[in-house]
Amino acid sequence: MASKILVLDTSAIISLVQNVTTFREEPYPGFAGVLGDNEIVVPRVVLDELDRLKSDKGDRGKIAIEAARQLEEYTNCGCLLDGVETEKGGLLRIAPRPTTEKVIAWGLKANVADHEILATTLEIEDSQNGRDSAVFGFESSKEPTDVVLITQDRILRVLARSVYSVQAEELKSVWAPEMHGGFGYRHVELEAETMDQVFDSGVYNPEKRPIINELFHIVDQNSPEERYCYGIARVDGDKRYVEVIDRAKVDYLKVAGDVTGKNVRQRLLLWALMGCGEPDPMAEGGIRLITVAGPAGSGKSFLTLAAAWERLERGHFERIVITRPMVEVGASLGFLPGSLDEKVRPWGGPIEDNLRAIVQVPGEAGDRGKRGVQRAARPFDAKNWLEMENRLEMVPLSHIRGRTFRRSFVILEEAQNLERGPLKVLLTRLGEGSVIVVIGDKSQIDNQFLSTRNNGLVHAINAFRSWPQAVHIELEKIVRSDLADAATRLL
Repeated sequence: MASKILVLDTSAIISLVQNVTTFREEPYPGFAGVLGDNEIVVPRVVLDELDRLKSDKGDRGKIAIEAARQLEEYTNCGCLLDGVETEKGGLLRIAPRPTTEKVIAWGLKANVADHEILATTLEIEDSQNGRDSAVFGFESSKEPTDVVLITQDRILRVLARSVYSVQAEELKSVWAPEMHGGFGYRHVELEAETMDQVFDSGVYNPEKRPIINELFHIVDQNSPEERYCYGIARVDGDKRYVEVIDRAKVDYLKVAGDVTGKNVRQRLLLWALMGCGEPDPMAEGGIRLITVAGPAGSGKSFLTLAAAWERLERGHFERIVITRPMVEVGASLGFLPGSLDEKVRPWGGPIEDNLRAIVQVPGEAGDRGKRGVQRAARPFDAKNWLEMENRLEMVPLSHIRGRTFRRSFVILEEAQNLERGPLKVLLTRLGEGSVIVVIGDKSQIDNQFLSTRNNGLVHAINAFRSWPQAVHIELEKIVRSDLADAATRLL
């Protein structure tokens, strides 16, 4: 007997197929094979939704086609209406549509796909619990089996749990491991004597084992503003220690003219963005991936773009590549007309804003980036100049397959709205001499199928937390303006 009956909606199948095809070694199993010895039920309406998704030009269309291919593979083992055995000894079957009368009797709409999926779950639950048998006056001999609706759709989970008392869960196989407390940055207060030893030796040995490349702000508890230093966790065999960083290299670091960190976390982030003291990402201690989390207005994108500009000017990289998931906030504007460049332009606004703030307005040739110079009659368009010089490229994520980014400073914005599969596709595009910065805000997830446990930002942080060429830092303070800070706290 199956352990559970799992009813999968379209979003769950899309996530499962993406997970199986992107992350498992060849030959990978079908999507149902990773759910153990449970009975997996696909409501009939899900096939219609997958069929509609096939025409999507993005990644979801490709995944829907792959889902159809895997379902067809299962049909080689038998009829899916009767059920076929999966790779792990479970059972996969397609459930027929519930009658319109039943759907309406439950207070649901027969022409809404999510309602039909919920109605299918209720019908299976009634059958398992013997309620259908009781109607006809006989006892069911079957032992009840837990029926669980698996969906990435929050609203459907709320409807199922709250109104119909149906077990509804998010797909846990695509969750990242739960993070206990912040990591990547640590503030440490020491007694004066211990602080002296750190200054003399250039090494700090924390009581709690540090994560590789974890950044430290070490202060004298009696005079934290005057006596402090920075550090980064290093590895020597089985031993991990914190190597002291020359604080002048952090405190007085400026990029793109006058851009500097406004607080400790920002200064350490800027130092990390510049390579943690090693500009060559392909060197043994070179940094190739930086994950940055923080609220809107904390300076994530601004500092990243400023560091990218500086490293471009220093010759560390040949170009800047910026990408992000195309997830709209609020009501959709529909399909945008024009060429690819014209379609991408709406989300290029923040890049233009940051470049204006970084570069300033030059007076004469050669004055770019300097403050206090006489304003030119015509403002310098940094973004246009970079694009004309082929040094800046904005790429939609749906167009990166087949690409290889060499000697590039790659920036992934809004990673919290990205699934794990496309994240891996992007990371595998990085060639020799490239570095990537993954930026996101875990509190601003606009993709309805993602949560704080399964988005691209969280997966990137978790997957690379112990990789020697990765750094993570989380910003906290809003520095955009007093109004932005107040809005974050008060609204």
